[in-house]
Amino acid sequence: MEKYKTIPQKELMRIMKRFFANRKRGISKRLFSDLCGVSMTQLYSVFIYEDLPMSLMVQKRVSKAYQEFRNGEVGVYMNRDRTKFVQYRKEPALPLKKGNRIELVNGKIQLKIGIVNRNDYSNQTLDEQLKGEKNGSII
Repeated sequence: MEKYKTIPQKELMRIMKRFFANRKRGISKRLFSDLCGVSMTQLYSVFIYEDLPMSLMVQKRVSKAYQEFRNGEVGVYMNRDRTKFVQYRKEPALPLKKGNRIELVNGKIQLKIGIVNRNDYSNQTLDEQLKGEKNGSII
């Protein structure tokens, strides 16, 4: 039985673009590729350069690794020789932060203020919400 559902391809592509674009994501691309079990060149080819199509194996592995990282089940640690590695935590620790974002709700722009998960890239930006409208208009 799967613990996590596989994220659909289009949604995973959008999430990974935002994930790789964020320089303060908390995990390096190399360590994330190790966590996925996919080579870094394949991650780049699928998500950044879009040279290769996304296979079901890549989709499942990246989806599972992203969800584990988002839920705080994985931590990045450092050895005494200053090499970093990824390890599963006994107790998940969510990286929370204060957040405020602008959202489009029923054709009106609203400000959402509260505590958010720092590693959650699944929410759409205002630009993506506006492009998702039928004719691109707010009202």
